[in-house]
Amino acid sequence: MKISKKADFNSPIVYLKLIKDDKLAVVTQDNSFSILDLNSMRSEEEFTFNNANVHTEKKSVAFSADGKYLAYSEIDQSVVRVIDIPERRLHHSFPTLKNRIETLCFDPHSHYLIAGSLTGRVYLWNLFSTGQVSRLSSFPEYTPHLLTKPKTNYVSAACFSPSGDLAATTGYGGSIVVTNIRTEVLPKRITPNHIRINALSFIHEHLLAAGNIEGAVDIINLQTAQIKKHYQTGLGDIRTMAVSRSGNYLLVAGHTKDVLLIDLKKEKIRDTAYISRPKKVTQLSISEDDILFVGSEDGSITVHELAPEALLKSYINTHAYDRAYELIHEYPLLEDTPHTVELEQEWESRLSDALVKIEQSHIDSGLLLLEPFASVPFKKSILQDVKSFIQKFPAFNSAVRNENYALAYSIAEQTPLLKRSLSYTQMETHWDECFMKAQTYVISGQKKELIAILEPFSSVNSKLCFIQILLHQPELFLQFTHDVNAHAYENLSSITHTYPCLKEIQSYKNMLHAANDLYEKSRQHIFSDTLDLAEIELEQLSYIPSMKLQTQELQHIYSLAIKLHKLYDEGDILSCYVLIDKHKVIHELSLAKKLEAEWNTKMKAAEQEAQLGNIKKIKSILGTLLRLSTRSQKIGTLLRLGFLTQIKYLIIKNQTANIQQAIEHYIHIFGYDTELNNLVLKIRQENITEITLEEEQMHHRPRSRWLNITDGNIPNTILQGTT
Repeated sequence: MKISKKADFNSPIVYLKLIKDDKLAVVTQDNSFSILDLNSMRSEEEFTFNNANVHTEKKSVAFSADGKYLAYSEIDQSVVRVIDIPERRLHHSFPTLKNRIETLCFDPHSHYLIAGSLTGRVYLWNLFSTGQVSRLSSFPEYTPHLLTKPKTNYVSAACFSPSGDLAATTGYGGSIVVTNIRTEVLPKRITPNHIRINALSFIHEHLLAAGNIEGAVDIINLQTAQIKKHYQTGLGDIRTMAVSRSGNYLLVAGHTKDVLLIDLKKEKIRDTAYISRPKKVTQLSISEDDILFVGSEDGSITVHELAPEALLKSYINTHAYDRAYELIHEYPLLEDTPHTVELEQEWESRLSDALVKIEQSHIDSGLLLLEPFASVPFKKSILQDVKSFIQKFPAFNSAVRNENYALAYSIAEQTPLLKRSLSYTQMETHWDECFMKAQTYVISGQKKELIAILEPFSSVNSKLCFIQILLHQPELFLQFTHDVNAHAYENLSSITHTYPCLKEIQSYKNMLHAANDLYEKSRQHIFSDTLDLAEIELEQLSYIPSMKLQTQELQHIYSLAIKLHKLYDEGDILSCYVLIDKHKVIHELSLAKKLEAEWNTKMKAAEQEAQLGNIKKIKSILGTLLRLSTRSQKIGTLLRLGFLTQIKYLIIKNQTANIQQAIEHYIHIFGYDTELNNLVLKIRQENITEITLEEEQMHHRPRSRWLNITDGNIPNTILQGTT
């Protein structure tokens, strides 16, 4: 793999990320932070943070996608600093107390920051807030009564989906937790094999790649929460992965000098050393144009164009087809480009035209058309078949003209390209005409005429099944024809099971195509909320036994869609969300998407109010949804943030006499949680006021329990308490 550009640093590359405006963010092990211009690969900005926890084995630094913010965990202090890069100032500090952060990741919209701690906790922070938005998960995933919590713990990797809605995290125990950060409803938990995972990457919204310390890559279907494909590599501890623009290729690097290429579409490892470097590869980052940036232990960053489309196009335009195919072979990502499709279309067009000319005895003209592809190794076998076509066509054509169809079909089976000839098409057309006439003779009982018209094909193996049924079981064929016309699917299923050749009859194929088309139309109408049409189509589908299971699933979705619309029309929005949260099959309904968009708008507004401590406004924004039990954890986190902000205001205003009461009221609603513990420790450390808590007040509760305790009767201020 050629290197198009290169940059060198004095220390191992720890972090690489493509950011806005064709820039590359780079962090090296000597605590050097740089932003490079992609065109020149020269540094435009440089800064050093000596206290940053920078290490090749950690992910404790991160740049936002818009290039405005840098986050890093400090070595000696339990704090994460966020730097405003354009302004060159501290944007915010997120204190973590004893929870040292070793994994950081920004969302695609540069609004949220995931932080994974050494204690196994995963936090979600709003970049423009002073408080925690959510605690997404805790590792390990264990049952307290069965297992004890480990003395050592960690969060080893985190990533966001392309939309930014889903966050995937992994930690101690090798489990993966995927959470919708907008709702926090029923996070998916997947445990491939209890082996530590150090790399996560979304391929698309419903597909996740996970690389572990033993060199295994698992592709996980998030809709089923199952492993779709397992790849065992020789890379050792997999640390970094990059997904191609099409989502069909995955590039992987571990504790070796090589970058491995996986073809996700064909589900195979394409090349174990697709890119090789002199020293161990430490980081990968890929652009939307499939430009790969490879960071290494020797401090080098190399740039590799994985899909050189301009070069491919030039080869096609100059008819240098051999070089074009060699290029595609060298750069597999080109297979997904329109130029490769164009190249194959050119080949197919020339091949078809060449066969026509050869069939017309213009052999030299035909071969001349294929001459530009003569030196293409990938076409040699087909070009050899063309020679067989030239040799066998005279005998084949003679057999067709003399109605020696048994010989003609036999020759065509040995030389498949003959099936693309006009003579073969004419032979098949003749068979279709004879078969249609034979059916009329069966209906009219003209046995003599029936035998005569089928006789030329009587020795053709591929036609024997049809002929035997027409000659020896005419009643069966008549029944089959009747069942096709009547769409009697159950009877047809029995007949075609015994006589599979009948499935090749066009009327039968048309009937099945119509059934599949009906199913697709019904599904489309359900998900587009055109439920009246879907009802009619489901009624028709109910009479098709072969589609019984698919129809039952569709009818279930339809009934849920009807229920959702009924609740919505009645104004019971709370129950709408409960229904959506309990049945993931309706998430793609138009109405469900509309409701989720409204929810996201409410959440964004509520987060802003929570940062200001405005609980009254949060209650106003959510209305009846404040009591939404399926999303009580998400709502509770916002309320926590709001009330903690109010307590902080008490500190700022020096109203220390009220802090003890405020904390007790908070505990009554939420219990003693991590957020409150952090605040209490700070109050005590800074001697702001004395806080006295009984042992029973310091018990942790499930984070959604607040709703059961309060029934949604939340005070506007923390000093009011609950009734």
